[in-house]
Amino acid sequence: MTEETTIRAWYVSATRLPEIMDTSTLPHQMGAALARSSDGIKGFDGGLLANELGQHIIRLVRTNRIPSFHTLAIRNQLKPGLRFFYQGHFYGKGFGAASSSSLVSLSENVDAFIPNTRLVFEFSKSGLTTETARSILGGSINTFVFGSIVSIDATTIRAVPYIVGDLMERMETTDLFPLKDMLELRLGQIDQFSNVDFAWNPSKAEFNKMESISEDSVKELFCKLFSEVDKPKDWGGEESDLFTGNISLSGVRHTAALLLKGPSRFHEMKPTDCGKNGDQIYRLFNIPADIYIIQHCHKVSPAVRKTVEAFTLTQHSRRSRFAIIDGYNTCRILRANGLFV
Repeated sequence: MTEETTIRAWYVSATRLPEIMDTSTLPHQMGAALARSSDGIKGFDGGLLANELGQHIIRLVRTNRIPSFHTLAIRNQLKPGLRFFYQGHFYGKGFGAASSSSLVSLSENVDAFIPNTRLVFEFSKSGLTTETARSILGGSINTFVFGSIVSIDATTIRAVPYIVGDLMERMETTDLFPLKDMLELRLGQIDQFSNVDFAWNPSKAEFNKMESISEDSVKELFCKLFSEVDKPKDWGGEESDLFTGNISLSGVRHTAALLLKGPSRFHEMKPTDCGKNGDQIYRLFNIPADIYIIQHCHKVSPAVRKTVEAFTLTQHSRRSRFAIIDGYNTCRILRANGLFV
């Protein structure tokens, strides 16, 4: 998240926000809108809060270095009272016009990090900024929530939100683009992979050959592609398997930190394959880089993808991106460089 990141807000807690920020520092109209919204957000106030409040919340998150849910889970630091953000999938309940309850909820299964556990945000409909919010947040959605933990029991982490909405990025113009669509770098955008036929699909027999290709062989190829003269040696405390300043997009060089996972476990990558609860991913993101790359010899699970996306967002001071090179794309890259037959 950078200074250009904002939130298109679908829900705002006018009662809880003053607990975490000095609302008197907000533009007068916005502070007045929040004050009027304590009994429910309506009309012009809703539009103002939906479109203008987000940049101030993002500044608060960046300034205070608010952690992601994934960071707290990996560090085993989840406890009541902690503030965090979560970008990802939720299932929204109670938003339909037929629902008579004054409360709605967003829930997600987080047992990739905490076995048999759900994360649940519950809040009042009165904080919805527009009528559109009902249809946006109902059902299966992908959205951003900044909130705090209320309670934790054996099966549920309950939290309350300060704001719910879509992360947006302001680019060269004043236009806003969904940030989640800009976080993932497509492999075809990397100049060093310009000779790769990403439309080619290996057969099952061809894919299974990946089990015999070592992580060291992949590292050696990447060192060659990224013009790294020395191949780094593996050691237990490493934060990345390879760091380079020679990866390029449209001729422009960038820094990249890579985590490479070979065939010692030839199966779909889960967070537990990346150290305890995914702490190898956490360590990777301790390195300041423009691009973070996860490479694996097999499939990469949605849980790993969500974790990498969440940590990319924690790069508060730079506009970072991530790329996933699964076993299929590793096949394609090896084949294009004469190492897969």
